Amino acid sequence: MAGADPQSPRWSTTAKALVALASLAIIAALLVRFQSIVPLLIVAGIVSYLSLPFVRALHHRARLSWTASTNIIFLYWLALLVVGSTAAGLAVAQQLQALLVTLQNLLEGLPAQLAALSAEPIVLGPWTLELATADVAPLVERGLSAIEPLFTRASTVVATGAAQAVESVAGLIFVLAVSYFLTVDRDRVRSSWRGINIPRYEYDITRLRTALARIWHAFLRGQLLIVLVMAVLMTVLMSILGVRFAIGLGALMGVAKFVPIVGPFSAGAAAALVALFQPTNPFGLTPVAFALVVIACTTILDQLVDYLLVPRILGGSLNLHPVIILVGAIVGATLFGVIGLLLSAPAMATLMLLARYAYRKLVDLSPWDPPIDSMRPWTPPRLPRLWPKRQRRDADQDAPPSTE
Repeated sequence: MAGADPQSPRWSTTAKALVALASLAIIAALLVRFQSIVPLLIVAGIVSYLSLPFVRALHHRARLSWTASTNIIFLYWLALLVVGSTAAGLAVAQQLQALLVTLQNLLEGLPAQLAALSAEPIVLGPWTLELATADVAPLVERGLSAIEPLFTRASTVVATGAAQAVESVAGLIFVLAVSYFLTVDRDRVRSSWRGINIPRYEYDITRLRTALARIWHAFLRGQLLIVLVMAVLMTVLMSILGVRFAIGLGALMGVAKFVPIVGPFSAGAAAALVALFQPTNPFGLTPVAFALVVIACTTILDQLVDYLLVPRILGGSLNLHPVIILVGAIVGATLFGVIGLLLSAPAMATLMLLARYAYRKLVDLSPWDPPIDSMRPWTPPRLPRLWPKRQRRDADQDAPPSTE
């Protein structure tokens, strides 16, 4: 074999297997021992990855060195972090915490509130609903016994997270420092990643690397864009409808987009509860009618985002069944808390990719038939232009002729 030293004896297959197993055991033990550092390293890697396009743009357009561009971008992140943590960041955290505490209190008194509401018939246009004839209290109490602990735990996590976000200055400095060095040494990190090869498996590793890049590129930039857009749209919608805690509900809906079906349903239910029990609404509707309007508007917004925005940004990059994502979200939240919950979808997609490859190799089948990747790197989606067709046609006429 090329590169082998004739004076150094080669390891046997058994020795290689034992060393590989021992290495995996040591890595697993280190991950368990330093479990609290793992989320910080993951966040640092995400910050570095999201900073690369800005550093690259400044490097090419301003003709600065890569180190100078990185310094400018991270100084900007630091200033943005200081300003955001003292203004908008604290406002969002406080409103989200107040929202969860309010929801917890509403759930505790929901049976009594429903009993009071059921004393009078509910009129919805031509329909009249008599709740007094239906004994819904046992069903409500049984459902609350399962839902209430979730909101109790969520409010505790947000309160703890808000306090830690203010107090954990060392953790923020650690994240920024690690992400800074990862960005500065971008070429070295990339060459190390591309240098991972196993003799006779170069082709397989190249295709696996391409598939993994598609999964994580699409998620980190695509999913985060969807979450940001959904949070903004939900905040605007709740503000237009006059629902309290509009910013908190927007942040809750944005985070809920990480978990399909159950996440948006839970955020919509939280908005409906707030609308149901707030004292007044700007439309003069009854509480039940106002809650139904909020549910309808939230459902329409979620469906529009799912059908118009999600396919264009993510496409089929993850291609996971919602049940698999739900299981991954539970496991990730149990092991790594909020970070594990947010990264459960790409982590499950990665595990499914590697498991499918290993299974097809074990049964002597080609892992690329049917293909598990397209051998093309992921490219950012091209969103539609907003300028008029006439301007677009004029721009096409001014463009140089094609050489094809």
